[in-house]
Amino acid sequence: MIDLELMSLSDLVDALRRRDADPDEALVDLQASEEKLDLAAESLRGMLAPEELHGLHAEYEASLERALRGIVTAERGCGITHLPYRPPDDEEPLIYWKRGHLNILHARLRMQELVATLLTWEPGMPAEATVAARLGRVREG
Repeated sequence: MIDLELMSLSDLVDALRRRDADPDEALVDLQASEEKLDLAAESLRGMLAPEELHGLHAEYEASLERALRGIVTAERGCGITHLPYRPPDDEEPLIYWKRGHLNILHARLRMQELVATLLTWEPGMPAEATVAARLGRVREG
């Protein structure tokens, strides 16, 4: 659910950045998705995990928070479009949308790496989601 939500948000904010989406309509979708992801973040905090996975679990939560910051940044870009002294072709909202898009995208990519590590983890194995660990998994597989 979280990954699909982030994927659609990433596409939406990218469309804003390319001026292919209406900021007013996008703002409604951004706010609804922010609420859904806030609820998901709350449920993650109550989830229990083996002690070895606490670091990865915390990093997953931090990445989700990064994605939420990206959503808020994109919402701010939508809000800027309503300021009375802004010309219609103003570039400032694009900066917010670009930053928001990158935050959502990078958070989603990192969360995918973490999930892959969590799903393949076995007791007694190190719980690492580093580049070196990923390269080791590729070489073994």
